[in-house]
Amino acid sequence: MNKYIFFCIFSSWITQIISSDISENDVTLLRVQLNKSISLNCNMTDRYEIAWFHQYSQQLNQLLYAKISSASGRLLVMYNQNWSHLNVDDDHTDMGITTVMLVISGVTESDSGLYFCGTKSESSKTSKMHFEKPIRLQIEDKLTDKEDKAHSVIEMAEDVEITDGVTTKERALMFGGVGLAVLVFFLATVVAGGIIHYRGWQKGWAAAKRSSLMNHKSAK
Repeated sequence: MNKYIFFCIFSSWITQIISSDISENDVTLLRVQLNKSISLNCNMTDRYEIAWFHQYSQQLNQLLYAKISSASGRLLVMYNQNWSHLNVDDDHTDMGITTVMLVISGVTESDSGLYFCGTKSESSKTSKMHFEKPIRLQIEDKLTDKEDKAHSVIEMAEDVEITDGVTTKERALMFGGVGLAVLVFFLATVVAGGIIHYRGWQKGWAAAKRSSLMNHKSAK
């Protein structure tokens, strides 16, 4: 019964907030990727009851209601909208429970929006509620698995230097040796061509000389 009274009072308060413009300076922004988990913290120092509310697409829902047992000092969850999706955790000190965390597992698009944490200092219907600073949960864009893998391959290709097991010094010697071999081949080709040309010229000169002598003898 308490949780319903808690929710009705809170609804009237949150309606006023939703109807007015909430400055981004008055909101704590948290970003999370799809299918990941996230924890939303709420201060519970000297508090005994807590409720979490979620406002998404102009719809307000109560997610969780819990209170601290006066006998054991443990946090007892009295209401949970979705046990498989929502959980609660807490931090203990010598002074008792100081922080209560709303844990959202496998975040979906519908989990985005505003979250409100309301607490009460006494377990009574007339006690005033304290509201923490609203938290805006924003879903980050995420690449598909195929795009993510392709992106990773590109990054690896850019980061990895292909050396084939050859050092820079060895590579320089290899290129230097190739250049020297090309130069030697070019010089050898030039020299061989010169020799062939010279021998051909000598043979042509000797043949021309013999032909001249034969013509001279025939004339006599």
